[in-house]
Amino acid sequence: MAARNKITQDMLQPRVRRSFSDEEGSSEDLLALSDVDSESSDVSQPYVVCRQCPEYRRQAGQPLPCSGPGSAQGAPQASGDTPSAPAGVTAAQDYVCSLQGSHVTCTCCFQPMPDRRAEREQDPCIAPQQCAVCLQPFCHLYWGCTRTGCLGCLAPFCELNLGDRCLDGVLSNNNYESDILKNYLAARGLTWKNMLTESLGALQRGVFLLSDYRVTGNTVLCYCCGLRSFRELTYQYRQNIPASELPVAVTSRPDCYWGRNCRTQVKAHHAMKFNHICEQTRFKN
Repeated sequence: MAARNKITQDMLQPRVRRSFSDEEGSSEDLLALSDVDSESSDVSQPYVVCRQCPEYRRQAGQPLPCSGPGSAQGAPQASGDTPSAPAGVTAAQDYVCSLQGSHVTCTCCFQPMPDRRAEREQDPCIAPQQCAVCLQPFCHLYWGCTRTGCLGCLAPFCELNLGDRCLDGVLSNNNYESDILKNYLAARGLTWKNMLTESLGALQRGVFLLSDYRVTGNTVLCYCCGLRSFRELTYQYRQNIPASELPVAVTSRPDCYWGRNCRTQVKAHHAMKFNHICEQTRFKN
């Protein structure tokens, strides 16, 4: 019984079966087989086709321009495309990609578009194709993003559409403080766009500051980078609201030791008890 249950070395290290033994083939035979596999395999990158490639237009049954790439005579937009591009952006529709031209993929809709970022350095009339902060490519300004629900994934900061819910948790994810700001704006008939316009004016005057000093009202930003800068400006806007214009229940709260860096402010009870529109005073270097 003990012999039957004994763990042998073969169990711990099972034998490896060789595909080719010395009798079955030599190293020259294996080399010849590898050469055949290399010739038959296709390791090339997939060929990218966008809406402005001649191949795409032929498949869609659209007429091709007669004057070649970069022509001023363009083809109409493919049926079924519902771009979110702002009015007046038509230069992209007049462009035709060169044969196997370089492409870049939109981070929002994951659709390819011609990479014309180098051309834009020489010709500012070409629409921006990337965020100035994260440098990720987006197609909204170029020809309109086709992703369902896209509010405009790329735009100048002053024109960025952040949506009606951009004020939810805008102040450090503190819903209580964010609601105070929303009530303040609503009582005065102001929207988040009015607040953004006023904050950008303060930024231009040097009253407000952003962690990324390069960002101005005209900086082309994606939605995520724009929302991050918007939150920084919103905090400073709320910080500059006079106490006389806020309810007594808001101004009578003591400041939290951790201020805006408090990790407990996301809890409703703590947020209602302490003010978090202030700087950290405890254990601050």
